[in-house]
Amino acid sequence: MSIKVALFGPEEMVKLVKKLERYVEGIEIIPYVYKAPRETEQLIREATYCDVYLFSGIIPYYYCKKFFHLFDRPSIYVVDNELSVSLTLLSLLYGQQASINRLSIDLPDRKYVDSVVKQLNMMPEALYIQDYPWMIENVDKDFQVTDILARHRDLWNRGKVDLIITSIHAVSDQLKQENIPCIQMVEPERNIIEALKEAKMLGELQQSQQAQVAIGLVKLESSTEKKTNSHIYQRLMSVAKQINCTLQQSTSDFFVLYGTKGSMEFLVKNMDFLHSLYEDVEKQEQTVSIGLGFGLTIVEAERNAHIALNYSEKQEAENTIHIVTEEQTVINPQKKSPTVSVLKSENEAVVQLAKELKMSVTNVIKMAQFVASRPMNRFTASDVSEYFEVSKRSAERLLKKFLEAGYLHIIGEEQPFQNGRPRSIYRLDLPFQ
Repeated sequence: MSIKVALFGPEEMVKLVKKLERYVEGIEIIPYVYKAPRETEQLIREATYCDVYLFSGIIPYYYCKKFFHLFDRPSIYVVDNELSVSLTLLSLLYGQQASINRLSIDLPDRKYVDSVVKQLNMMPEALYIQDYPWMIENVDKDFQVTDILARHRDLWNRGKVDLIITSIHAVSDQLKQENIPCIQMVEPERNIIEALKEAKMLGELQQSQQAQVAIGLVKLESSTEKKTNSHIYQRLMSVAKQINCTLQQSTSDFFVLYGTKGSMEFLVKNMDFLHSLYEDVEKQEQTVSIGLGFGLTIVEAERNAHIALNYSEKQEAENTIHIVTEEQTVINPQKKSPTVSVLKSENEAVVQLAKELKMSVTNVIKMAQFVASRPMNRFTASDVSEYFEVSKRSAERLLKKFLEAGYLHIIGEEQPFQNGRPRSIYRLDLPFQ
């Protein structure tokens, strides 16, 4: 079965990629054409049946980055690099369109221009470059194509440049409408083919991961005497069929689901399948605890399922579900902040910091996840309390360890209530982030 690759790009780029599709066997490109990069924010919602998302450049990729967690698909983009710059400058010099001293260029990172210019011993007196390397790491800063366009236009109007080289199709289209000399950065075929090969590899990896072994354990708890659970069994059988799993009843109150990671993740994404089960259980004055385990083997999946079930059972008098992945991450899909804890860490820096702070690896990782989940690295003890689902006093004790070790800094204070005590505002700088 071929890997379906959703391709997001302007019409000209989509045509070029489609032409090169024949060089990579086993893929099918599904084009999503846009006129402006920000349109991908809507187009990506139409491509949920595809295996991989491929963007024509870093800008449309950047606009969609904040949505990737919703679709759980590998996502990559066609890169611009030294080869792009070299081929563009070569075509420029061959056509004698302009002097390198009178160019205005935009591209993701100016280091590619600097590298080519240095290696070719070019010494331009003036070279106007706009770049945006922060896109790789920063998802909070707003990017406006109009700002790039305005800078190019200003340089042209002031007579500073004779030609604009742009890596943004929308900029090229607009400048040409204004009769301002402009050429598109050359897209090397090699870069596109490499991106298609990577898309295929990621798609195959995604499919293999979806086929991993998964086991679900379902346990009923009754506040009264044990009841007959035949109706519950029928309800679970219905759920199993909907997600293409096999169900076995071990005891009157214990059931086992056998399936794949893909089938269990389908269940988690469609929690409505469980609502009828929860209703039936509550009618019999019972609660249900569910643990899903993923693994490369049945033994590993079953072990992780038991760990997940143990987490669910700790929440007494509630219908709960937890997941333990093959990476030993514990997830509660019913919570807004899904990652609950990590059972192990292969990151030596994390382990060392946990030892230094005399704290569990889980809490160190959760603290790192907390900071990463926020738009800005600034927060209060109340924010930590809410994220960790602990009392404010417990959150303050946790923060105190980071403060005493020098990783936590007080950067201000706020007074949310007129007569209340001011609250400290913190910033956390971890050595491995």
